[in-house]
Amino acid sequence: MRHLDLRIDRSTFTMLWRSLHAHETELLKVVEEHGEDSDRGPDTLNDIIALRLYKRELKEQAEKVFDKNAFILTDEYL
Repeated sequence: MRHLDLRIDRSTFTMLWRSLHAHETELLKVVEEHGEDSDRGPDTLNDIIALRLYKRELKEQAEKVFDKNAFILTDEYL
């Protein structure tokens, strides 16, 4: 497997983190709308699992570098 190392700053990480969260939300909506047993259900569930595993790994690495505010999903704190 090939491996890519990226150097990103805090604001770029936050944008990436929010995008991953938004994508997960959209995938969950697909499952809600079409059901787990539909044609799209199993593929979507697999995508959700893969995305969550990636998010977990990313979070573990990012927590060592960025403060907790980098993980905030909204702009309400501004």
